[in-house]
Amino acid sequence: MSGHLRRLRARRDRMTELSEIDKNLHMDSPTTSTPSPEPAAPSRRWWIVGGLAVAAIVAIGVVLATSVSEGEPEAAQTQNTATVERTDVIATETLSGTLGYGSADPIVFRSSADGVVTVQGLASGFVTDIVDEGTFVAAGEVLYEVNTEPVVVLEGDLPQYRAFESRMSDGPDVLQLEQSLSDLGYDPDGDMTIDEDFASSTADAIERLQESIGAEETGRFELGAVVFSPTPITYVAENLVEIADAVQVGTPIVATSQPISGTVTGIAEEGSIVGQGDILVEIDRQPVVLMFGDIPAFRTLSAGVKGDDVTQLEENLVDLGFGDVEGFAVDGDYDTPTAQAVTAWQIAVGASPDGVVNLGDVYFTSTTLRVGQNQVAVGDAVANGTPIMTTSVSSTFVTVELSTDDQDLVEVGDTVTVELPSGDEESAVVTEVGTVVLANQQGGTYFEMTVTLEDPDAAPGLDEAPVDVIVVGDRADNALTVPVTALLALAEGGYAVEVVNDQGTTTLVAVDPGLFADGFVEVASSGLEAGMKVLVP
Repeated sequence: MSGHLRRLRARRDRMTELSEIDKNLHMDSPTTSTPSPEPAAPSRRWWIVGGLAVAAIVAIGVVLATSVSEGEPEAAQTQNTATVERTDVIATETLSGTLGYGSADPIVFRSSADGVVTVQGLASGFVTDIVDEGTFVAAGEVLYEVNTEPVVVLEGDLPQYRAFESRMSDGPDVLQLEQSLSDLGYDPDGDMTIDEDFASSTADAIERLQESIGAEETGRFELGAVVFSPTPITYVAENLVEIADAVQVGTPIVATSQPISGTVTGIAEEGSIVGQGDILVEIDRQPVVLMFGDIPAFRTLSAGVKGDDVTQLEENLVDLGFGDVEGFAVDGDYDTPTAQAVTAWQIAVGASPDGVVNLGDVYFTSTTLRVGQNQVAVGDAVANGTPIMTTSVSSTFVTVELSTDDQDLVEVGDTVTVELPSGDEESAVVTEVGTVVLANQQGGTYFEMTVTLEDPDAAPGLDEAPVDVIVVGDRADNALTVPVTALLALAEGGYAVEVVNDQGTTTLVAVDPGLFADGFVEVASSGLEAGMKVLVP
């Protein structure tokens, strides 16, 4: 008998044997004494893919069944085998998306003359001396001179409105004067009673101060000799008069604070991320700083002002590390400690340290911003209402057309993976799934889904770039798995795998397929264990 004929007869006998095994699996085996239950149907399209794979397996099963001859028991050992394993089966679906950034309000420059704070003269004559611009003048120091007579700064909220002398009537302005003199150490023996009565001890304290500043020691202050400041330190932002200028009662002498206005001297780069405490733009070298908050800047914030906008400012000062001033509290009251914290912050960012937050000094926003397009350039003049730049939120978004067939595939809060054009994979979160059905150009319907990258800096310069969004669908943890190609479709229905025994022979073992993913399938079987070998093509 020829070798070819023997091989044909061996294959015939093997087919008969497999048929008998098939019958036993369905009739005699305890595991098949009752009809096999229908395999659990995984959700959505995973079974569609699995069904196609199994359809192909029918042919594969026939090839395997006819490739082993009874006359060649060692043949199974020459076949390809795979190990039965326990592992996680995770079915994923890849969706197409587009990178982009969420929209945010454009930034418009704001400024107001309300931010101009001036010291007005109360004496007539000629200016004979004045401090330099950018100078801090502490309580007890001279701000300027009129006709060689020094004008001294003292701390207090009430302006001087009359001369201080022994014949004056009692009043709160006297108490304010005595308190300031005492704080500066001009009542060393404690002789002065701090009240509303101008006593001889009050005059003595004035003389000591006059001696220290080089003024005539009269024990009285003429109207215009004192400038009361609500803060212990007065900042001279700008001199409004020069030496030899004539002044009279009401003449503005110095500006202690000024709103920003003028020429752009610096601006954040397009595409850059600007966070809390960062500079958006500089006007005449004065920074406009981004801070967090829902209340837009609408007024000048200075000593004595109270409100939720003050609380918002104080919270930012704490966040930025300037809340360690003695007496500072987030209480919505712009008091001296708040002004001191503001001054420290202004020094740190290069702003005029006047302790005042003018309209335009700060831009409040609820989140970090990404600069879109600058609408002014260095050298441009700006005024109140000038558009500065367009912005978007800094988070990197991916928009996805989620097919209506996949509506139940994801929900808000799910973690997904975004594959960038570079091949890098970034973790992201589903932040929005639309509820309105839209139509695309291909005639399909979809919901708009938004995915936010967890790392906002993960995709610089990739605005409008196409990306893949990998969504985890069904999963089976610690499942018994075999390669999909190991499945055999049985003639009477159901599936089996061909287990390779230690002797090199094979045995059909019935299995119930479950989830398909990445070329593997979850199987349930009482006759299959991890570590066994199964035949594969």
